[in-house]
Amino acid sequence: MIWIKLGILLIGFANAALLPYSINKALDHVKFDLKNQTLSFFSNKSLYGERLVKGYKIMLFTTAILTYIFFWLLTLYYNLVSYDKLLGYIDLGFLLLTLLAFVPHNLKPYSLRTLSPTIQRLMHNLLAALVFIALPSLIITFQSTLLPEILFLGVSGMIIIGLTIIAVALSILKNGINGATELLFINGISLWTIFVTIVTFLS
Repeated sequence: MIWIKLGILLIGFANAALLPYSINKALDHVKFDLKNQTLSFFSNKSLYGERLVKGYKIMLFTTAILTYIFFWLLTLYYNLVSYDKLLGYIDLGFLLLTLLAFVPHNLKPYSLRTLSPTIQRLMHNLLAALVFIALPSLIITFQSTLLPEILFLGVSGMIIIGLTIIAVALSILKNGINGATELLFINGISLWTIFVTIVTFLS
């Protein structure tokens, strides 16, 4: 069991730090408008070049792998491997993040005359929206399986993700979906990950 806890500690902190750190480093080196652009623009080769697009792709794919391993270890530690719904959400989260990593963004207008870029743009936007839904759903499903046996982690974790969802929803209503809203979402997920990692390791 100690090896599972150690794995949760290492993977949890790595997963929580990867996206915020990588995005902040990118923001330090490129001109980016968080109010009018989404983070998906980093996967647009015509805007930021091949090197940044490749780095963005690797970052998202690595996040998908780390997220999958993190939740897999949590299911082992808390003996949740019989919860098919939770396992299904873990697989779905990994699949959506992986697809999002490999379907790049573009700014070409929707048109039947340019069918391939149109489908690509539509798929990217759809995948991004599904990730916004799937990750909180995964976390809420995990939290709900802990109740009522593990009350503290179940309730406190649910509060953190609940506040994150409310904050993101208010940001979307006020500003729409932009880079600032996405960073709020990412930081909320990272905060939840750090909290669950620490509580699990100390339990």
